Amino acid sequence: HGGSSFDASAPPHSSPFTTVAHTMLALAVLLSSALLAAASSSEGFYVAREGAPKNFDLSKLATYTAGERNTLDFRIYYDYAGETISPWHQVPYSAGVEQDGERLLHFICEIPRGTTAKMEVNKERKFNPIIQDTKKGALRYYKYNPEVGSLVNYGAIAQTWEHPTELHPDTGVGGDNDPIDVLQLNAQPCTMGEVQAVRVLGTFALIDDDETDWKVLVVRADDPAMAQVRDVGDVQEDKKTELIEWFRRYKTAEGKGLNRFGLDERVMDKAYALKVCDETHEAWQKLHAEWVPPKTEEL
Repeated sequence: HGGSSFDASAPPHSSPFTTVAHTMLALAVLLSSALLAAASSSEGFYVAREGAPKNFDLSKLATYTAGERNTLDFRIYYDYAGETISPWHQVPYSAGVEQDGERLLHFICEIPRGTTAKMEVNKERKFNPIIQDTKKGALRYYKYNPEVGSLVNYGAIAQTWEHPTELHPDTGVGGDNDPIDVLQLNAQPCTMGEVQAVRVLGTFALIDDDETDWKVLVVRADDPAMAQVRDVGDVQEDKKTELIEWFRRYKTAEGKGLNRFGLDERVMDKAYALKVCDETHEAWQKLHAEWVPPKTEEL
């Protein structure tokens, strides 16, 4: 541990009690380091103190906007039964189950299919509105094949967080410090800000700046055209290849190199994808439970 002279190994003449004490102290040092790392990663976040409303009813969720589209002031906020809530922290992770017991999750639409504005749930602003990402003060848009725009309905799963300091055993690197990303494959473009119940199909691991950036493939559960699409094997191979190649190349339009992938570029199945989603939900639960708001946070 940087700068520490502490030696966790007990000298030969130590009593069993001294050995236990040394071991406990070493564990305390490691735990303290992990907590400090997590705290620094989430510094500046807005984390709603309340969780999801009890008996959450998606029909009671609405959005409202502030500012003009394509400006730095544009925001999409969420209203639930007359109160502003955070889509990241207060829309539940689980969207219930289908008739056959299939688990459903809540997907937040950020970038509708065919559009280019890089919209995202903002982690720092109060209530985590959807805003357009910026770079050096300028609004960001996809520059890769802009005439086509996003190939999918792009967004995130509510109440998830890709922990940046916890290395994933299958990728060897930590998460990207964001809610987990979603590629919703339905043909109908989603409405920016819309929340949907989705069925998870699979996932692949984009490695972006030495961070694991999971992309979870889903379909909207109430779309009859997708009723038979239940697992990643039901997705056409050319569609999966198209998605991998898009994410490999999209930064080349900004003068950057090709992206790389973990897991030998495989698109993993539903069971694996749900496990990854559950891991990011558990990371979010810890973030929410251990959150200490900054003293300057508005009451």
